[in-house]
Amino acid sequence: MKNYKLYLIDLDGTIYNGNTPIKYAKEFIEYLKENNLDYLFITNNSTKTEEEVVDKLKNMEIKTSSQHVYSSAIAAAEYVYKENYKKIHVIGEGGLRKSLIKKGLNLVKQEEADAVVVGLDKNSTYEKLTNAAFALQRGLPFIATNPDRLIPTENGMTPGNGGQVKFLEYVTGRKAVVIGKPSSIIMELAIEKFDYKKEDIVMVGDNYDTDIKSGINIGIDTIHVQTGITSKMEVLNKEKKPTYTLENLKEFMDSIK
Repeated sequence: MKNYKLYLIDLDGTIYNGNTPIKYAKEFIEYLKENNLDYLFITNNSTKTEEEVVDKLKNMEIKTSSQHVYSSAIAAAEYVYKENYKKIHVIGEGGLRKSLIKKGLNLVKQEEADAVVVGLDKNSTYEKLTNAAFALQRGLPFIATNPDRLIPTENGMTPGNGGQVKFLEYVTGRKAVVIGKPSSIIMELAIEKFDYKKEDIVMVGDNYDTDIKSGINIGIDTIHVQTGITSKMEVLNKEKKPTYTLENLKEFMDSIK
């Protein structure tokens, strides 16, 4: 196993499933810290703020700080800000809304908006989707935090933001700009925060269609762990395979000792 200088790490299915920590996740993060290796959690989950993610990890005895968390909500807010959109009609929960507000953006009704941002909303309604559809039919920019179909939890696989996005794409005939993995947008924004060459960076995750593809798409190595959505057999049948596929994070630590 190659030694890397920066580890980009998925959360759902890699570090935890819902509120249940995945075995060896704590030891893996401790290994990175003990060896002074940089790491950044990159999550497509837009519902939580970075502080809430830190608190969740703390409850699992994984100690980290908000500077080590980068979500699709934060990336979407940075993208919208760079594109100079000011008034945002949003479907999404607290993490996305707070990230947009932190960038000085105004959250408005659909008729006042100059862009639409869609993130996972577990309280989504037909009315919310209808209002977003009205805005999109007027030709406003359509930004999606992430395309995930499913989210691994302690109770099984639950629907992700991809369902909402596909619904709106279908009914409006519009295609969303996707910010989260496997898009290069979130990855490039994350990498910009460091000063490493791409050969010194690796993406670690369980989901081939988001985590592994995101690494492949920007030309960095990837480590697939078999603790979440994509099985080893599924990965081996892919045309473009991850650099490594491991049973769990312990196998990673054992391989570089």
